[in-house]
Amino acid sequence: MYHGVSSTVILIILGVYNTYLSAVSIVNMNVIFPMLIGVAIGSFIFMKIINILLKNYHYQTIMGIIGFSVGSVFILYPTYHFNIMSLISIFILILGFIIGKNIRPS
Repeated sequence: MYHGVSSTVILIILGVYNTYLSAVSIVNMNVIFPMLIGVAIGSFIFMKIINILLKNYHYQTIMGIIGFSVGSVFILYPTYHFNIMSLISIFILILGFIIGKNIRPS
């Protein structure tokens, strides 16, 4: 089973997504080519690190990935406000994890 992180989220966090998007739209190879080289090298190194972590610390790595995914909500939705619907959503999320953990494949 393979796990991954969206490259779009990484570009947004690094603050270069708009530059990359505009370079792709006008085919600016001065920006695209170095990005492709960086993505290729970075992906290879990151895949090796994640593979080692999944082999040696599977549970902790999965929980870390889930933590990063949940934590990214506040970056992607900066106008998000915590209210009663948020509390209900968190409760349903936890309930879903509990139910999913207890379901055994046949």
